Amino acid sequence: MRTLVIFLIAFIPLTGHAKAEPLQFSLKPRLCLHYPGEPCLLQLSVQWQQQHSLCLFLQSKAEPLLCGTAVDQQLQLVLTEHSRLELRSQASGELESQRLIRVVQVDLNAGDQLLKRSRNWGTP
Repeated sequence: MRTLVIFLIAFIPLTGHAKAEPLQFSLKPRLCLHYPGEPCLLQLSVQWQQQHSLCLFLQSKAEPLLCGTAVDQQLQLVLTEHSRLELRSQASGELESQRLIRVVQVDLNAGDQLLKRSRNWGTP
């Protein structure tokens, strides 16, 4: 009987130490293309699901962009360089997850020049 009691106690979860549900966090797209001399305007789809309230921050800013436990929103950002978005606990400020948004400049004229050069690669 003593062994049975010890066995049951070992498998009873402690109420304060139950493992939290895994974080579901999505940002789309994670690449922002823009023309030279123009800002990179990104229409970002943000989604997360968590039991406790979280806030989304642009790493370089002190104010949160969004907060909540379940978020499914569109967010418009103007970026000038690669930027890290951080998801932090609203209560403690602890970092839960992060994603990098890359900013790439596209020069369509450079593409035409590259195409012209590539046509000459095959001629002796």
